[in-house]
Amino acid sequence: MLWNNSQPPQYLQESKVFQFLFLLRKLYLTKSKSNHFSQFAEDVSIVRLFPKKYQGIFVDVGCFHPKKYNNTWQLYKRGWRGVNIDIDPIKIKGFEKIRSRDHNVACAIGSQRGSVDYYTKGFYSLTTTTSKDFASNSDNYVKKTTHSKRLDDVIQSSPFAGRQIDFLSIDAEGHDFEVLKSLNFEVHQPIVIAIETSKKFLGDVLGTGEYMFLKNLGYDLVAWCGLTLILANKSFSDGRKVTF
Repeated sequence: MLWNNSQPPQYLQESKVFQFLFLLRKLYLTKSKSNHFSQFAEDVSIVRLFPKKYQGIFVDVGCFHPKKYNNTWQLYKRGWRGVNIDIDPIKIKGFEKIRSRDHNVACAIGSQRGSVDYYTKGFYSLTTTTSKDFASNSDNYVKKTTHSKRLDDVIQSSPFAGRQIDFLSIDAEGHDFEVLKSLNFEVHQPIVIAIETSKKFLGDVLGTGEYMFLKNLGYDLVAWCGLTLILANKSFSDGRKVTF
């Protein structure tokens, strides 16, 4: 290289041909570096809530893809391990290939056990739900059937039975509160929780059942990324379990 990359000679800076080629490269050919994998960069906020070398346990309900739009891939790369759950079996097969060190389960999660209908927009769809009301907003959903388990049941049958959960991610497309209610918080005590919301204003969020449920358990809102609320349990801020 004949010149400093940030400061080419003046005669080149004034050249229209150089300016054209430089902008062509800068605007259309330069790859953008991304430091996040979550859909709305939730993982940037999540990672910052834990010490850099901390290796914890996560549970990801509605995990979708091992890397893309995933809230736990960044943690997995840092040595974390956990449970990935999705209603769609093809997605869990992907996790088995990329994240074989995790415990990966294909089922629905809710407060009731047994057979349940779910609705999907297609093969490996971004939007899959057990909420009939949620699916009724579109004509493109196809109804299928799967087995529903409580979140407690899935964790109990995993290598992390009886353990505290450091991070819980829930993306259940309108069924999130049912997922929350299927977890025994006295046993697993998640430190940080990410949960999807359809609300656009803070006042509306503060009135939801999910928020009130978590507030009563000692959680407070620490970040809001796109459609995702991130809450942390205030009882851990004194450093007894993890230093924020």
